[in-house]
Amino acid sequence: MNKGVNDKLSNALKSIMIMVLVLTIIIGCTSQEAVVDNDQPEKSGQTPNKQSGSPSEEDGIIVSKELVDVAGQNPKINIYKIFYISDGTKVEAFLSEPKESGKYPLHVTLHGGWAYERPNKTHDSFGFQAESLKNVPENVVRIAPQYRGYMGSDGSVQGLAGNTLDTRNAIKAAMSWGNVLPDSIFLTGASMGGGVALRTASERKDIKAVVAVSPFVGWDTIIQWMDNNTDGVWPDNVQKERKLANEYKDIFSKNPGKEKENSLLDRIPDIQAPVLLLQGTADESVVWQTVQEFANRMKERNKTIKLILYPNGGHGLKDQYQSETSKEIDSWLTEYGLSQISKNPQ
Repeated sequence: MNKGVNDKLSNALKSIMIMVLVLTIIIGCTSQEAVVDNDQPEKSGQTPNKQSGSPSEEDGIIVSKELVDVAGQNPKINIYKIFYISDGTKVEAFLSEPKESGKYPLHVTLHGGWAYERPNKTHDSFGFQAESLKNVPENVVRIAPQYRGYMGSDGSVQGLAGNTLDTRNAIKAAMSWGNVLPDSIFLTGASMGGGVALRTASERKDIKAVVAVSPFVGWDTIIQWMDNNTDGVWPDNVQKERKLANEYKDIFSKNPGKEKENSLLDRIPDIQAPVLLLQGTADESVVWQTVQEFANRMKERNKTIKLILYPNGGHGLKDQYQSETSKEIDSWLTEYGLSQISKNPQ
């Protein structure tokens, strides 16, 4: 086969890989579970979730795995439903791996969800299905954790820190599989998943790149922006978010530890990976100016950050911008090495 044909096949495979990645990101972001809660914070007298416990020897251990057969899946990959331990709790995830032996980059995809812990909410119906991995290409290992409290996971819904802990342990579980390239982890997330990707990147130095679509940027960012922008007439979604921000500010004033667990601004100095933020200006769930504020704070710290705002784009950009965002994600991940696959490193 000549070089021209090889190049065409390589480009086609990469295009398929990116399109599947974009669709997986979008699956993690729907109006059913907006990044901002639409109801009141739960009473502080309730038993709180354990957002970020101390590392345990059990964390990341895979306790069960089941080979899943998905109709129409890429015949060159295996798809598994696994359960792993995170903070003493069984967490569900789906994992795909190439059938061919070798070492591959790890792509962690993170779904959206509630913007604060929900002690009374278990097995929430928002998350991933095995079908979302059926077209993953055979040159990457992908894991899609559900977090505690979602889908088949045990426990109750966590906040930002708890979801991040579950993501760290999902990475640990995936790396125990034995076919992941070291220092080659890519994070993509939507809505709350975008915030989880950012916080995870602040805790690990082996993250190669981050993509966050319509991201939750921490209650600290939201509260500060609201406090600094009180004048003028704002749309309904801003007023709604302002009310929530004031309620959480009151909660955090009584429990500073909770504020730290739900913050991202203080994590910026520790984010070493390049970050791409994609945000629509008609987002019904995320106030787009808060994402711009977070990007500005990253620039002030001389971080590698790119923010693209899409006029009239909605939450998750599941609209007229899908093709355009696909190209941006393609370019970003290619620039930072996801397409540079080494199956048999020395």
